[in-house]
Amino acid sequence: MKRKLLSVILTLMLLCLLIPFAASAEKSTSFTLTISNEQPEAGQEVLVSVKGHDLQDLYAYEVNLGYDPEQLRFKQAKSEISGMSITPIVKNGSIQFATTKIGNKAGENGDAVLCTLAFDVIGKGSTKVELNDVKLVSSQLASVTLKANAQVTTEIKGGKPAAFTDIAGHWAREAIEKAVKLGFVNGYEDHTFRPQGLVTRAEFTAMLTRALQITGLENAPLDFADADSIPQWASAGISAAVAAGIVDGYDDNTFRADNQINRAEMTALVVRALKLDVSSAAALTFSDQDQIPDWAAPYVATSVKAGLIQGRDGNLFAPLEQTTRAEAVTLILNAIQK
Repeated sequence: MKRKLLSVILTLMLLCLLIPFAASAEKSTSFTLTISNEQPEAGQEVLVSVKGHDLQDLYAYEVNLGYDPEQLRFKQAKSEISGMSITPIVKNGSIQFATTKIGNKAGENGDAVLCTLAFDVIGKGSTKVELNDVKLVSSQLASVTLKANAQVTTEIKGGKPAAFTDIAGHWAREAIEKAVKLGFVNGYEDHTFRPQGLVTRAEFTAMLTRALQITGLENAPLDFADADSIPQWASAGISAAVAAGIVDGYDDNTFRADNQINRAEMTALVVRALKLDVSSAAALTFSDQDQIPDWAAPYVATSVKAGLIQGRDGNLFAPLEQTTRAEAVTLILNAIQK
């Protein structure tokens, strides 16, 4: 019942946002952007808010923004209007974010902040965030798209943020720096990356779906017995991965989001995400291949053949060893290149 209800709600929201209903916009409606810090330093966070003026019965909206990913790394978007939001679609310096109210509720009127977007400052010099257009949907399902032509500029002080203090000489240094630049993983506030830190099932699934831009399935329901223990920041990525057949739960219908993921599990997720054929996987030659679970052997063999992953020293694959952050970002970068 819950699944059907969620499906109906999502369908209605998408219809509201994607089908061009005949509507006329109030000529007085306009939009502005504000930024939390006009002169941030590299490594700091800035917040950009989208505000609508003279709104008329706003029930749902979709905003489309542009930014420079070489200078700002998008982190998240939060709607300031209560309802259900779609996970932001981020690609090539553009962001699309949508939210709708749910149920028989009146729309917003007057001035209101629609959403706030968070960015990490990673570049240098002058940069800007632009609001290109906004689609507005009324409570009567009439929609209109308005050109916004709003922007904010900021002057980033100093150079690039301090390099991680714990990856010099590490075998994955270049991969780590590239992964952070692409924005699917971050370091810590103390300027460390902790490459040998271990990765949970929730963390790896979220990184993978973010990096491969697996979107459109973020609102699929999660029916795991421990769904309440899945962190909110990871739920959209896990929903997308489950719906796409990339990851599943255990025999007792739990997901175990906080469990540390092992190398066999990590490899299987990437092979499934790339939809690689595992039916003709070659034989493995690792010294510890007898420790690779039967279900995982085709995935491991396929990933090795495709050049996605390598073993550890001593010709070991270490399938049941826990995955490090360095290993995770390296495998995901190889997947992106595929």
